[in-house]
Amino acid sequence: MKCPKCGEELSSATKICPCCGLVIDDKMDDWLNELEVSLMNLKTIAPVSFGTYFSSNAYLMYGIVTVVMLIVTFLTGGNLFLLIAGLFLILMIVSLVRKFIDRKKNQESESAFRAAMVETETIMRVLKNDYFESKAVRERLESTTSELKDIVYSHNKNRRHAIVVWCIVMAATLIVSVAGIMLLGSRDSGAEKTVTDTETSELITYKD
Repeated sequence: MKCPKCGEELSSATKICPCCGLVIDDKMDDWLNELEVSLMNLKTIAPVSFGTYFSSNAYLMYGIVTVVMLIVTFLTGGNLFLLIAGLFLILMIVSLVRKFIDRKKNQESESAFRAAMVETETIMRVLKNDYFESKAVRERLESTTSELKDIVYSHNKNRRHAIVVWCIVMAATLIVSVAGIMLLGSRDSGAEKTVTDTETSELITYKD
């Protein structure tokens, strides 16, 4: 087979003339279009946000608040704190139910992202193997590689950011809860000591 443009002898498997760069196979444009579509699908997949991560793990915070309210109820004997503990217990149960419901959605989103990555990389390999002699293909592959790096970095960055913010929120909740319990305990101890001192003083006065 000869190249229609320069007359160079070509093998039957050649898709691009190595001499003049003429595309012998007319499917190159189709592969480039498929690459564009695959890349757009990859970009449209929603990344992990803090709101999504919080919604999936909010039961942990609700559980901590429930335990704290129960401890405060035990220390103070107040029914209001018991009601608050019951409210957060209900929220924890609802959050657990939502976690199991949303888990499938999150897994599907992550699976869709991985599938889109595999599809894009597969198309890139086909273009590299069959049409790399084309300058347009080389330039498109270079730009696509750069875009893929940015997409993967952004995807992982959003997940890391959500985890870091969630850890900060959980740490702040634990610190505030422990500080509140310790403050409440010291206040009760001080009140008991004051009552004891008052009773002792009254007893001494009575004896005198």
